[in-house]
Amino acid sequence: MFEAARLLDEIEHTGALTGFLLGAVVGIAAVAYVSFTFVTCGFGGILLGLAVGLAGNALASLGEAIGSAFSSPAGQIESASPNVFINGRPAAFAIESTAVCDKHSPIVKVAEGSSNVFINGLPAARKGDKLTCGAKIGTGSPNVFIGGGTQHYLPVDDEVSAMYRYTVDILLIVAGGAKAVTSIARLGMQAGLKAAGPCALRFMGGVFLGDAIFRFGVAPLAEKVLGGLHGNPVDTTTGRKLLIDESDFSLPGLMPIEWTRFYASDLTVDSALGNGWVLPWEQSLRRKGSFLYLSDNQGRSVPFVTLDYNQRIYNAQEQLYLVRTEGGHYLLQTLDNVFYYFGEVPDDNQPVPLERIENALGHFLHFVRSEDGVLTDICATGGQRVHLHYDEVTSRLSTVKRIVDDKAVETLVRYGYDSNGQLNSVYNRNGDSVRNFSYTDGLMTRHANALGLSCEYRWEVLDGKPRVVEHWTSDGEHFQFDYDFEARQTRVTDVLGRRAEVTWNKDRRVVASTDFGGEQYRIALDDTGNINGLTLPDGNQLGFEYDDLSRLTAETDPLGRTTRYQHHYKTTLVKQITYPDGSTWKARYDERGNLVRSTHWVTRPNTSTARTACPIPSSTRRSSPNTCGGTISPR
Repeated sequence: MFEAARLLDEIEHTGALTGFLLGAVVGIAAVAYVSFTFVTCGFGGILLGLAVGLAGNALASLGEAIGSAFSSPAGQIESASPNVFINGRPAAFAIESTAVCDKHSPIVKVAEGSSNVFINGLPAARKGDKLTCGAKIGTGSPNVFIGGGTQHYLPVDDEVSAMYRYTVDILLIVAGGAKAVTSIARLGMQAGLKAAGPCALRFMGGVFLGDAIFRFGVAPLAEKVLGGLHGNPVDTTTGRKLLIDESDFSLPGLMPIEWTRFYASDLTVDSALGNGWVLPWEQSLRRKGSFLYLSDNQGRSVPFVTLDYNQRIYNAQEQLYLVRTEGGHYLLQTLDNVFYYFGEVPDDNQPVPLERIENALGHFLHFVRSEDGVLTDICATGGQRVHLHYDEVTSRLSTVKRIVDDKAVETLVRYGYDSNGQLNSVYNRNGDSVRNFSYTDGLMTRHANALGLSCEYRWEVLDGKPRVVEHWTSDGEHFQFDYDFEARQTRVTDVLGRRAEVTWNKDRRVVASTDFGGEQYRIALDDTGNINGLTLPDGNQLGFEYDDLSRLTAETDPLGRTTRYQHHYKTTLVKQITYPDGSTWKARYDERGNLVRSTHWVTRPNTSTARTACPIPSSTRRSSPNTCGGTISPR
C-alpha cells in the first residue's frame, strides 16, 4: 500500500551522482563478498548473477537505493483531480497531473501510478511514484493508502548521465580482484573431471557477459532463458526446488559477515539447518586416494586430483585453484586472490572443514570449532564476532548472536524446526517471523515470507527421482512442469495456458529456451561451460571469447563490433580495454591489486588527451589488528 498523492504534495530528487557512486561502491563490495562466500561458482559464474543479475542492473538499483537517502525537495504537484479529494485536497493521478521541478524544465508530469486504482479514469498517484524528470513524489496522505502495483505510463528520465554510468561500469570491472600469487607448478585437470552438477546461476558467465546481457535486454529474463529457472524458483533441468538468495543478516566490516542460506531439494549433505540447506561456512575437503572432493557452498561435490607438495591445479569450470603448500596444507584460491584455508587433508575420506577465509589485503573470517568439529564462533577483521548456539536435543542451529567483549549483545537470527528436524521458521533480530517452510517426506512443499506471499509445490517421482510437477503462489501464479529426460527438454505451462520450453545438454546447462511469448533463444557453450554465443529472438547474435582461465577476452555485438579485454597477470583485474572505435582504457595496479591509475585514451595514446582517475590512498586501506589468529600465507 502507498500513501495517496495530492495537490501541493512535494516532489524530491535524489543526490543522483553521489547516490549512484555510493551505490557503485556497495555494488563492488557485494561483488567482493560473493566471490568470498560463493567460492566454487567462480568470479565469472555466480558473482554477477547474485550481485548484479538477479536485481536487474544492481549497480543502477543500488545507486538509486542509496541515493534516495540523500533526497531533497525539488518542487510540488501543481495540478490534480477537479472533483476527487483526499484530506480535503485534490487527488493526483498519473499522465495528466503536473508538477513544478526546480531542477528541470518548469512543467513535468507524473509518470507512474497504480496498476488497478483509477481517479477520473486515470491511474492514481502515490508517494514514491516517479515523474518524467526522474523525481519521485515525496509526501502523501497520512491516512489514505492506494494499493495495486506500480505501472509506468510515461517515459522517465534517468537522474544519472550515460557518461557517469559508463565510468562506473569500468570501475566496477577493475575493482573485483587482487594481486596474482607467485607462480608454482600447475597441473592440467583430467578430462571429464567435473562437479556433480552445475553451479546455480553459473549461466551468468561473468561480469562482462552479464553487462552485454543487460545492454541487449536479456537481463530481466536471464534466470529463465539462460538458467532454466521458473517460478520461485524450480530448476527445469532437474525438477529440483531451489532457494538461492536467502539472507538473514549482515555485519559490515573490512570482511563483512554475510549470513545466507542456500536450499536445494536434492541435497544429502548434513547441515546445521537440516536436510537440503547449506550455509556458506559448511564447506569441506576430503581426500580419497588420488582425488580430493570439495563440498561447496551449494552442497555440490567438486572433484580435484591429489597434489604433491608446492603444487596447484586450476579448474576452469569453477574458476578456482586448488593449492597444496610446501608444508602440505590445502587452500582454495580464487582468481581475485581470496584464499580458503583447510589445513592438512589426510587420505581417510573424512571431511576437513573450512578454517579461514582471507584476501590479499589481510582481511579475514576465522572459524572457531569445538573439539568435535562443530562451528561455534566466527571472527572477522576489526573485532567482529558472532556465536552460534545449538539445540541440545536436535543439535540443530538455534540462534546466532553478536558478541562484544565476550558478552552476547544481540540475537541476529533465530531458527525453529519441525518434529523431523527440518527448518520451518526464521526470526530476524527484532523477533519477527520472516520465513516459514513446510515439508512432506523431506521435500519442501511450501514457503512463505513476512509479507504473506506463499509458494507451494507438488512432487512426483519421475525417472527415479522426486521432481516438482506443479507450483502455485498465493498471488495467482501457477505452473505445470512436463519433463522429457530422453530429449532433455522441459515444458512449462503457466496460469494462462502459455507454454515455455527449456532444452539442456548432458551437463544440465541450458542450450535453448522458448519463453511464454514464443521468443526463442539459442545458447552456445564452450568446453568449460562459458557462454560463447547467444542468439536473440530477432536473429541477432552476441559472441564471446575466453582465455584458458575462463576470463572474457572479447565480446562481439550484432553489428560485428568487437571489444577486447586484457587482464592483470592471472587475476580478474582488467588492465586494458580496446573499444571498436580504437579508443582504449588502461589501468595500473600495485602489488596488492589496488588500482593506482586509470587512463582513457580517446583515440590513440600518442595523439589524444587522457583522463586519469586515482583511487583512495592505500594508507586508508590498512588491515585492522588481527584479533582471531595469524595471517594466512600461501606458503
